[in-house]
Amino acid sequence: MNNTKECWSKDNEDFNCSDLGDLLDTYGDELRPGDTVYQGAAKEPSISSLVDADSVIEDIASSAWDFGDEYAEGYPEVTPDHKAKLQTLLENWLSECPPPRFYLVVEAKQYILTADDFSEERLAEIAEEDAKPAPKEAP
Repeated sequence: MNNTKECWSKDNEDFNCSDLGDLLDTYGDELRPGDTVYQGAAKEPSISSLVDADSVIEDIASSAWDFGDEYAEGYPEVTPDHKAKLQTLLENWLSECPPPRFYLVVEAKQYILTADDFSEERLAEIAEEDAKPAPKEAP
């Protein structure tokens, strides 16, 4: 399964847009042709990368040690089959939860916006904004 998808950012920090159209819909009033935005690949975590049977087994051993001191040494006695079953159980449980809403951004690169990226309506708005005189500062 490919767990990588496209993502976009206006500032190379928050990659919260799924494509260029989404970026322009979200921040279009702040962006103009010639501005630099960023495109990256959003690598979503796999379920197996988020759960670890070894960690659970270590937590159980630590709790047992807290309870029984040296008398708990070697507990729990886990076979490779036990560990594999626990890993599967954890992955199945996590797969029933809502999926992660986070990802790692990799391969981010700059993208320079052009007039072709904007709608005719937005280009007309930009031209109108540029035609307005700048407000005068108070003395």
